[in-house]
Amino acid sequence: MKSSFFKQIPPQILARLKTIDLDVPSQNAHEAMNELLQKSVLFGGKRLRPLLTYLFGEFFEVPLKDLDVYARAIEMVHAASLAHDDVIDEATTRRGKPSINIQASNKKSVLAGDYLLASVIGELCREGRLELVSEMAQVIELLSQGEWLQSDLISSRAYTRENLEEIAHKKTASVMTWCSVAPALVKGSQKEVVGYARQFGHHLGVAFQMIDDTLDFNGDGQKDGLLDLRNGQINSVLFEWLELHPDIKERFQRGEDIVPFFNENGLDQALDKVRTKAKEHMERCRDILEVLNKEIHGPGQDSKKKPLLFILDSLEARQY
Repeated sequence: MKSSFFKQIPPQILARLKTIDLDVPSQNAHEAMNELLQKSVLFGGKRLRPLLTYLFGEFFEVPLKDLDVYARAIEMVHAASLAHDDVIDEATTRRGKPSINIQASNKKSVLAGDYLLASVIGELCREGRLELVSEMAQVIELLSQGEWLQSDLISSRAYTRENLEEIAHKKTASVMTWCSVAPALVKGSQKEVVGYARQFGHHLGVAFQMIDDTLDFNGDGQKDGLLDLRNGQINSVLFEWLELHPDIKERFQRGEDIVPFFNENGLDQALDKVRTKAKEHMERCRDILEVLNKEIHGPGQDSKKKPLLFILDSLEARQY
């Protein structure tokens, strides 16, 4: 993220992000496994999920130190999902470096991802908060369901707007939801407040994925999008483009390689449709945040919500 972005983040949260410990939290951790994770899926990254967790902690007035374990947990679960995805997708690079399966092997990548998940659940259990263990178990369950659904659709090519949004909810929004719900649970918020936090995470995650889909058509990203298309995997932009080309869509559904038929006719229209839908989800986030703010801080007390509104604006406008 750009330095101008971080200038808008409360300094106490930046300090927390800089010191977050992402070593595998176990005295019995295999040194080689931890080293592999640090060189691959735990290397670099935006740390967006810990950032959101801490921002919501500030919003719910939870001491930041009480959220360290939960901010670390969601980044590690995200990293585990990347390790598994790199194997499933037969990836070769991630964040400009050889992907984990290239650095090691498919077998070790899966084992390392599994080890991360087990470490997270173990650490959460030691905190003694059963509701947070259950919440994280649901995140991991949804990630698996989302990947399974995506795999089925690659084979069947029976894509709809509804199942693409379901994948976004399970693979992206599930993780974002933890960032808003975990601080609410730590605070001991009422069920209604937790429900609003859960809705926020859903809409943010779906919008985030849709914006990601549009970025696949910036510069070299289109090459990756077309490679996915050749392999039977499409995102929300390609779906809308196919809707505008029913003859090509029919070929795609029959299992043909339609990359030679891809053209930019209608692409702008497809991009606009997805951006509009993403914007609608972001507006729902803003509405929900307003409700939460009034519930927790009272009318006219806006200082706590401003960093979260800034994040929403930044994610909606991002170009990378």
